[in-house]
Amino acid sequence: SINYCPVKSISFQSIKNCKIKKNIGIIGDRIFAFAKDLDLEQAKLFEKNPAERKGKWNKVLTLKNSPALNKYNFIFKDEKLTLTLKDKEILSIDINQSSEREALSNKILKLESSLKQPITLMKNDDFPFFDTSISKKVDFVNSVSLLNNQSIIDFQKKIDKKLNSFNKKSFHYIGLWLKHRSLSKAKVNNKYMFPEKNGIGHVSRQTIYKDMLNLSKTIGLENKDISPHKIRHSFATHLLNRGADLRSLQKLLGHVDISTTEIYTYVKPERLRGLVRDAHPLDKINFKNEESY
Repeated sequence: SINYCPVKSISFQSIKNCKIKKNIGIIGDRIFAFAKDLDLEQAKLFEKNPAERKGKWNKVLTLKNSPALNKYNFIFKDEKLTLTLKDKEILSIDINQSSEREALSNKILKLESSLKQPITLMKNDDFPFFDTSISKKVDFVNSVSLLNNQSIIDFQKKIDKKLNSFNKKSFHYIGLWLKHRSLSKAKVNNKYMFPEKNGIGHVSRQTIYKDMLNLSKTIGLENKDISPHKIRHSFATHLLNRGADLRSLQKLLGHVDISTTEIYTYVKPERLRGLVRDAHPLDKINFKNEESY
């Protein structure tokens, strides 16, 4: 199946078929988004004009990052947008009625009161709210959003074209490794990326753990301070601290249940203090200067 969702930053859904439009992507995918901390006029500009979205990813509400909200989902059908929880309807609105849009925004705020206000529901069929539409690093404004390898395989079959799911840097390092691996005759025909030394099967987790312990000794680390699990934990924590959402992290870690992934939402007191110091306007006040306040 192909994963998509009518609302950006909500849990993905599976669909049996879809329509693809050139320069747009999956029809109906991410045509809605919630703006935060924008007044109504600013939200309208953000909604209608893709150029207004550049570099403003922090103005789109990322509901997947909220433990309170990431269990909810949306269904869009017959001009009705429905908020659901485990297939149970919570609220259904007519998207053409501004009062009902406001009611949905208020419902989101009620479910998660800590969200920064105001919250405004936006909709754009022609220029959906894909991640690439608000990135500083890319020139194109839309892309087909694919969540995992199986989705990519299914999508390739539908369009009869192979997709490149790795970036250039990944290909570069994989190429270097395969070139190095080919020097060993025993490993040349092994189907695994990391074969055992005898060329049969793949490297075991025990072997990786042992190699890490030996490596840690060479750089002066105690054995208790390093393990494959801690590297994995650090990988997840770094991604989450830099804006990755829980659903994507769940896929990357291979967790079946997102509640397992939620353990990474623990925030250290030092980071909270730094967040207040760097982000709160009080930090900009010079209390020795009366004019600053």
